[in-house]
Amino acid sequence: MSIPPGPPPNPYQQNNPNPYAQQPPQGSVPQQYPYAQPTMPAGVPITGQPAGGPPPGQPPGQPAGQPGQPPGAPSFGTPEKKGVPAWLWGLGGAVLASAVWAGTLFATGGFDSSDEPEAVLGYRFEKDLCDSDLEAFDERYDIADTAGDATGWGSQQEGLDQSFCSWSLTDREADSSDYASSYLSASAVWHEASDPGGEFAATYKGFEDRSNEDYKYVTEPVSGFGDEAFLVREDSDGDSSSRSMSLAVRDGWFTYEMDWSYYGGTDSGDPPSYDEVEQMLKDETKTALADLRKN
Repeated sequence: MSIPPGPPPNPYQQNNPNPYAQQPPQGSVPQQYPYAQPTMPAGVPITGQPAGGPPPGQPPGQPAGQPGQPPGAPSFGTPEKKGVPAWLWGLGGAVLASAVWAGTLFATGGFDSSDEPEAVLGYRFEKDLCDSDLEAFDERYDIADTAGDATGWGSQQEGLDQSFCSWSLTDREADSSDYASSYLSASAVWHEASDPGGEFAATYKGFEDRSNEDYKYVTEPVSGFGDEAFLVREDSDGDSSSRSMSLAVRDGWFTYEMDWSYYGGTDSGDPPSYDEVEQMLKDETKTALADLRKN
């Protein structure tokens, strides 16, 4: 029985003499190569780490003498399985935070553009505004005569209800031969789809921009009516042949306006003063709002 030959010599064994290595002359000092690979003692794995495991802080598989990668740094140059880089964890955290934030907005209706504010209407709809006694104007005008000439209309549409009435006034102090005419109108609007508050003041202050060399408009705020109210006065540069005055009120999403106007000839008597008309408008508007207000 023959003995099998032993394993062939390992040419990569570090302590195996290299037959191709150049031998220094006898008696000379061996030359030191700064980049020469240190000789591995027997029993040390080829990884360069002690058999008992890597030193503290040294990742497994990391050659000895080289610093380990900082935590979270991207790994380069090794095909082995890598950990998740820190920047990717940070990105994932940001995405997660954004998802939580977006979920909160959806849950609370922050992304729901259809969530419109609810209309604030404290007044009932009245189709026939002509059904009014106009007591505030009764001292100056013949209201009994006026009632028969009243014309009005009412409309209820999706998002907007409206009502209107117009009266032709008979002046008690006017002569029968006068060609003067006086008119009164009232309009109410129930805004159910949009809040009129953002444009109400601008609408009536804008009357002043209509002033010219023949007509002058003055807009003044008035207290004691709803959320806001304005009085607009117009005259024809001191000429009494044409005058008008309006009182407009906004209370929540409800608006109400009453307008008085006068047209006279050169031989007509004097119309009511602006102070008289202003007081009549204020008194009649208060009565009208009280009648329309919901109980």
